[in-house]
Amino acid sequence: MLTLLLALQAQNPLAHTVDPIRTHQNILHYEFAISIPDTGTAISVAATIHYRPETLDGALVLDLSDSLRVFRVWAGREETAFRHEGDSLVIQHWGAVGDSLVVTVTYGGRPPDGLFIQENVHGHRTAFADNWPNRAHFWIPVEDHPSDKASVSWDIEVPAGWKVIANGRLVDTTRSGAGRMIWRYREGHRIPAYTFVLGAGELTVTSLVTERGVRQGLWTYPEDSAYAVEQPFSRVNAIVDAFAEYVGAFPYDKLAHVQSSTRFGGMENSGAIFYAERGYANRSMGEGLVAHETAHQWFGDAVTEYDWHHLWLSEGFATYFAALFYQLIGDEDEFRRRMEAAKQGYLRSGVVDRPILDFAETNYMQLLNANNYHKGAWVLHMLRGEVGDRVFREGIREYYRLFRDSTALSQDLREVMERVSGRDLGRFFMQWLTQPGYPQLRVTVKRTEGQRNRGTVEIVQTQPDAWGSFTIPVRVAVSNSITGERASVTVRMTGRIGRGSLAIPEGADRIEVDPDGDVLLSAEVEWGDR
Repeated sequence: MLTLLLALQAQNPLAHTVDPIRTHQNILHYEFAISIPDTGTAISVAATIHYRPETLDGALVLDLSDSLRVFRVWAGREETAFRHEGDSLVIQHWGAVGDSLVVTVTYGGRPPDGLFIQENVHGHRTAFADNWPNRAHFWIPVEDHPSDKASVSWDIEVPAGWKVIANGRLVDTTRSGAGRMIWRYREGHRIPAYTFVLGAGELTVTSLVTERGVRQGLWTYPEDSAYAVEQPFSRVNAIVDAFAEYVGAFPYDKLAHVQSSTRFGGMENSGAIFYAERGYANRSMGEGLVAHETAHQWFGDAVTEYDWHHLWLSEGFATYFAALFYQLIGDEDEFRRRMEAAKQGYLRSGVVDRPILDFAETNYMQLLNANNYHKGAWVLHMLRGEVGDRVFREGIREYYRLFRDSTALSQDLREVMERVSGRDLGRFFMQWLTQPGYPQLRVTVKRTEGQRNRGTVEIVQTQPDAWGSFTIPVRVAVSNSITGERASVTVRMTGRIGRGSLAIPEGADRIEVDPDGDVLLSAEVEWGDR
């Protein structure tokens, strides 16, 4: 399999990965029994990992910060040797290839990152995890990479007055003595480690159920619960139902929207989205953030990028669907406004000289940029225009169906869309994902000599040579701003220069390029006979 992957990478950058992947191990399921202390920040944990080795040549390698002390490791029922070197916990394989093996690790200490036990914005003690992109290993032993997804179970011990949220379904709560409670959650779907979370503290819960039967909950600090219901989450049921109708069934047992201490505005943890607490406290949260993080439940969580450098499959999708929600409920103006904002955000960014698939970037945090968010959203919008609304939706639904609870690369999306549309989309995907920049156009409209109502349009791509040329449809409209009379032509650009002819209304004084906002481009216009 690795040989085939490397061969595909050499031929096609859409299938390319650069992150080291441990191909010899396949994590199936994690079980974490974790105790959050009444005071201080030192945790104690028993982690059980179910895995199936693909070869016995090597060891089970888990990512775990060396700031934490490992006490013992068991292979099955037998205690076994281990090495904790740097942030790698190395455990020798045992059993046979293809066996379902189990190791248990007990450890403890103060997590340097990933899990934050601290006072919240209102001065009350809380505990929240925050893993993106590869910070889960600062508090739990995992394969801290999106390529190896697994199911997860949680037994979380906290003070009795707290509530606890985590991935999956709440199984039960039990007393553990001395004013302590254990909350048990089970997530049966395979999810990436960066979405493994728990949140705990004095929280207020408001329950919601969508028309399609998806159970949701708003988990907030008591001081902010009324605001959450009335403002950013007032249409959250409509958001979930719109995406489920368009893409496919909601992928998890429940969806919790949680006020938390995440360093991001929002973090799309599977089944338990965490939002930055200050957005509630200062009343600045917006519905667009809720729609974005909710869209991630389908794209990023259920269908996960196999490699961080294909992050647009997560962030581009979430950005586009957050805008698409408004079109799906009939608010076309808001959809267009959000797409225009995404366009301007990209054009003004500092990454236009780099491609979306930026394999030279090794700092994962730097991938949270306008290429993966704004340009990624526009790639989907232009793909929709290329294949048509019906085919686009059919392709999105098929992509989700095929890769739900699994991982995907950009090539996988291309293959699905080609199969559904019956078209070769190689040029489209290669130019928008592997070329930097965007088309910069100079558009000239000139009346045909002797024919006052006929003319020609010439379009020249003027962007830097390093960006390459783009194959795009460019619609040019000419109109009379007083009478409103209008005519247009669409020129299919296949090189640096394109031409077409069009009718010119009497008294025409206005030229519009891409008037419906179908293509990510910029343009300068001029009349050639004035």
